Parts: sequence; C-alpha cells; structure tokens
Amino acid sequence: MKSASPRLTLALIARDEEPVIARCLESVRHIAMELIVVDTGSTDNTRDIARKTGAKVLEFPWVDDFSAARNASLDAATGQWILALDADEYLPESSSKAIERILTEVDDKHCAFHLLNKSSQDGGRSGMVGKIVRLFPNHPDIRYEWPVHEQVVTSIQRANIPILDTDIEIIHTGYINAEVNRKKQSRNLRILDAFMSSNPSSHPMVYFLQGGALLDLGRPEEALAAYERCMTLVPASDSIHMGALVRRANCLAELHRFEEIICLPPPAPARQWHPELLVLHGHAEFMRGNRKTATELLCLVFDSPDTTSIPAYDPVRVRARAIMMLAEIFEDSSPKASVTMLRLAKESLSTGRKIRLAEVLDLVFL
Repeated sequence: MKSASPRLTLALIARDEEPVIARCLESVRHIAMELIVVDTGSTDNTRDIARKTGAKVLEFPWVDDFSAARNASLDAATGQWILALDADEYLPESSSKAIERILTEVDDKHCAFHLLNKSSQDGGRSGMVGKIVRLFPNHPDIRYEWPVHEQVVTSIQRANIPILDTDIEIIHTGYINAEVNRKKQSRNLRILDAFMSSNPSSHPMVYFLQGGALLDLGRPEEALAAYERCMTLVPASDSIHMGALVRRANCLAELHRFEEIICLPPPAPARQWHPELLVLHGHAEFMRGNRKTATELLCLVFDSPDTTSIPAYDPVRVRARAIMMLAEIFEDSSPKASVTMLRLAKESLSTGRKIRLAEVLDLVFL
C-alpha cells in the first residue's frame, strides 16, 4: 500500500562545519521530517547552527571510524526512510522534489536508491560524478561498514534489498581546496593503515581506497602497489578490478613509465574502456611517438557514454584533457587547429559544456 506522506530522516555527521552545515540542512528541511546531526567534536558553532535549523544534535566521541559515527545517526533515526548526507553537500531543489516524489510513489519499503554525488565547483554544471547509495529504508540490518569512505552497500546486499538507480544529484563541495583534500587524505590513510593492520584479510575496496589516498598525497609508487594488490583479490570482470586498472595507469603516468601503460588495457575494444584510461593510454602512445594511435584513442573519449564508473570522473574535464593532448599532437602539423582546440578546452572548463565529437573531428581532419 502506498504511503501518502512517508517519513524521511536526514542522517548527517559533522565536525567543524560552520560555513556549510546550514546550507545542507536547509536544502532538505522541507522534505525531511527529522534532522539528525551527529557531531564528532566540533570546536566552532556547528552544533548551535544545526539546532537553530531544527536538527536534533547528538555528540559522539571520534574513534577514527566514520562508520561508527554514521551508525550512531541511524540508531537515532525514527523515519521510515534515511537520507544520508555530509555537511559539505546539499540537494538542489530539483533533487529534493525528486526524492519527495520517489518516496510518495514507491510501492514498498524494500528497496534502496543510488543517487549521483557530484563534486562541483560551479553549482553542479560540471564535476566528478559517482553513484552512491544515500537513500534507503530505516532497517536494523542496514549499517555502514569500513572506517573511511564508509558504505551501506554491502549490508544492503546481504539483506537482499534491491538497489535502484536514479538521476538525482547531490552537490558536494568538500574537495575543492587542494590543501583541505590533502589533510583529509592524510587522515584517511592513517585510519586505513590502522584498520588493515588489524584486518589482514581486508576487502579489496580497502586497498583501492588506500591507493587513492597515497596517489593524492604524491606517493605513486606505494599507490601502485596498493592497486596491484586490489586487483589480485577480485576477478577481472569486477568493477573494482577495472577501476584499479585505471588508477594503475594514473600511477604509471606519474612515474613516467609509459611502456607499462601500453600493456595494461583489458581485452575489450578500446571504445569500451574507461575514459580516463583512453586519455592515459593515448598520452602514453604519444610519448612513444605513435601520434596516429594516440589521436585515435583520444578521439574515442568524446564518444564515451556519460556513465557512472569506478573510478568516478568528470566528463567535462576528461574531455578537456583529451583535447589539450590533441592540441599538443597537432601543434607542429596544424598550429591553427591546435590553437582552436586549446580555446575549446578553455571554454568547456569555464562553462561546463562538454566538447562534442563532431567538433573534434572537424579539427582533426582540418
């Protein structure tokens, strides 16, 4: 039986989020009947702002485990549905309306939903997009796992609850500042190292996350080892395996080991590869002097479907990178086309407009 007004709880954890927490809470206040904020030790006005916005604030001692804090918010929730957000995220108006519509129309409470998390600097026009479960039933068997980049997916799967895709976006602004990102990754690496030392048979995703922290911290050799370990733990068809392969290529590019990148790609046709792998492989071919092959691979980037993949990527930026590489390839043979390509990249990055394949082909065959 359909519920006329399903109850939704916003479950949020926070620490020193004074500049952004009101924006987050205000974006969901009209659709969530309950706002739960678990504060893990703020020294600013985070708690007061949350209370003024109508949230119930719970204090939770930080124990180097994001899942523990998340689960404290779930334990306190009384709604039929949970919407989990971070303080540095918010829902655009269209997303809040879509969530309200889903929860009004859904026939039962035995399903969860993927939302699209977009790390954006321009209000959502562009940004790296990842598919993540943030809307799910309030069920005692659904709890977060892993100490960082915590997920409910594994517990939802064990409970045999189906996960449905949506195109609902969450705008995430927390990784805009490079220094803030570095501090977060240093913290994440410390937590992951401690977790892995006490859990030697860790899930392959833990190694994937460790590799990401190491790569962001400028330690590509160590990151490469983490991704290689990840790949040994899952079959080649697994999305985590494919994601680790892409990140291995990132590491090898950082180390200027281009010959090894050429040997990485999977047996699938190139047009089915992850767009970042196409860019990295194309760059490696260019560095080896194979301009024709490099051009063919880079052109395929503009024909890639905009799907959510592991690793997440920004289709605007990955296409801009590809056309900047093409500009370098054509710098000597067609300087006019090269300059036009660079202008296209600049315009795309400033407006968030994706470069189309037809535009690129016109310049390549000028």
